Amino acid sequence: MNIQRLLISLLLVCTIIFSANYRPCFANPLLRNITVEQHTLPNGITCLLVKSGYTPTLALIISFKVGSVDENYQTAGAAHLLEHMMFKGTKTIGTTNFEEEQKLLKQIEALGETIDQITLTNPDNVQLPQLKERLQKLQEKANTYVVNSAYDAIYTQAGGINFNAGTSRDMTQYYIELPSDALELWAKLESERIKEPVFRQFYTERNTVYEERLMRYESDPQSKLFEDFLGIAFLAHPYRHPTIGYKSNIPFLKLSLVRSFYFNHYTPQKMTITVVGKQDTTQTLKILKQYFGTIPQAPAQDFVAIQEDAKSSKRLVTYADATPYLLLGWHKPTMPHFDDYVFDVITEILAGGKSSRLYKSLVLDKQIVSQVDAYNGYPGSRYDNLFILEAVPKDSAQCEVVEQLLYHELYALGTTCTQEEINAAIRRLESTLIFDIDTNLGIARLLSYYQTITGNWRYIVTYSDMLHKVTCTDIKRVIDAYCKKEWATVAMLKKR
Repeated sequence: MNIQRLLISLLLVCTIIFSANYRPCFANPLLRNITVEQHTLPNGITCLLVKSGYTPTLALIISFKVGSVDENYQTAGAAHLLEHMMFKGTKTIGTTNFEEEQKLLKQIEALGETIDQITLTNPDNVQLPQLKERLQKLQEKANTYVVNSAYDAIYTQAGGINFNAGTSRDMTQYYIELPSDALELWAKLESERIKEPVFRQFYTERNTVYEERLMRYESDPQSKLFEDFLGIAFLAHPYRHPTIGYKSNIPFLKLSLVRSFYFNHYTPQKMTITVVGKQDTTQTLKILKQYFGTIPQAPAQDFVAIQEDAKSSKRLVTYADATPYLLLGWHKPTMPHFDDYVFDVITEILAGGKSSRLYKSLVLDKQIVSQVDAYNGYPGSRYDNLFILEAVPKDSAQCEVVEQLLYHELYALGTTCTQEEINAAIRRLESTLIFDIDTNLGIARLLSYYQTITGNWRYIVTYSDMLHKVTCTDIKRVIDAYCKKEWATVAMLKKR
């Protein structure tokens, strides 16, 4: 199953388009009616509004079509770091005296960049300890003006819950649930931090991200192998960039570059606002126009025009004192290409639970692996991506044997697939995805995701119908077309 998507089994039937900006759509009555209004503000921001529920609450999401895929080697990790920085406030939020704080922030930035430059070019420079001590004192003085967790305090007092954010290779989201009467408060706060963010405590947050990187990757051989696997699968395409950034570049991310990355990429044309819950959508739209409609446009950034060679073999073997781990991957088209739907079905048949082909064969029958899985659409869906098979061999010496068994099971599916298997896989996909619309936040995430990634939330309208078009012939054709052994990217972690 595609771990990047919030798929659902909503069988939506589009109705008449009443105007250029208002396009309602009604869900299967068994799942309740959902009307989606789509509006575009004059500056290019897309707004999706849904009346839902009886309690006066709203799920609110701001998403940007910006992630690590938009970075280069100088800015790798910028999107993730910005997720942290956007909680630091503005000239009026998060500070007790911005006029005085700003003087210190300018000194901190200049000194911080000087220290970075000296550390890179002359790490033995005797002045470095003194400069670092001076930077520490400036930061401590600036912190006397900082109001920590300012947004949390305001939103908690207003009754907010689930206030958080997330960054991936494809996108960034900021979300919260609030009482309906707090909509204007939210719009005022969020539009202000989008228009005029203050990146205070930058070097503190950069260090925090670096420590996060060490903990999640450098101390976890399986996570590090997965990162290296993507690095050889995407030799040129920026999908190779880990969202968190690289160990080698995080300590030297320049505030000036991160700031430029923000204002170049976090623009109205890349922004979607999704509001789901009990509301007067006319009033909601009026508030969104008032606060977000004044965000200035910026020139559109270039599409990543890089196509990886899908018909080449790459192989990586690493050794560590860790559990063995095996990854196989093949390049494939992203959604809405029909073959992407076929891979969703293939993934479910192969690894959809304990009744799946791979689990029964490798875990239960042969007992050669402790875990096995499959993923479609990794590491993102804005561009062509990977179909991946993953296994945890019980014995490091059996990695190559497990590799061959994975090939065997994949190719056997192409020749022995039955329509009953396809139907069962689709039922499982549909039944598990219903939970995505259980809450206002679930609905908001779904709409926000597809609008941001594909530019059209209506992808979900035909998703189930497209799955039901998949046949055994399609499965064989797709496996033959994309998954040849000699085209596989392979990564193994063996016990040292």
